[in-house]
Amino acid sequence: YNCIVVVSGEVDAICSRHQTLHVANGHPLMSQVTGMGCNTSAFIAACLSATSPALIAAAEAMAIAGIAVEMAAAKAAGPGSLPVHFLDVLYNLDEADIRQRLNCY
Repeated sequence: YNCIVVVSGEVDAICSRHQTLHVANGHPLMSQVTGMGCNTSAFIAACLSATSPALIAAAEAMAIAGIAVEMAAAKAAGPGSLPVHFLDVLYNLDEADIRQRLNCY
């Protein structure tokens, strides 16, 4: 089907027919909060609208989500407060945060 496939986990794999990128940002609390995957899908759609090629856009989205969760988890007391901190981090996230924390290969 010539599409991009994203497999999330401890290390996210973003795959095209010819290339695979890996993003190792995120936090274990992500799996304990309903809607994190839906948020990440929305980030992918947003990045696809602004970035080409699609493989890079999907990797950028996974990195942004993972970095934001890492930063939010540092402030959260558990899965209940993570979403609130996640939204605040996204609001304030800047390029310097991304460059400093990006763990991609």
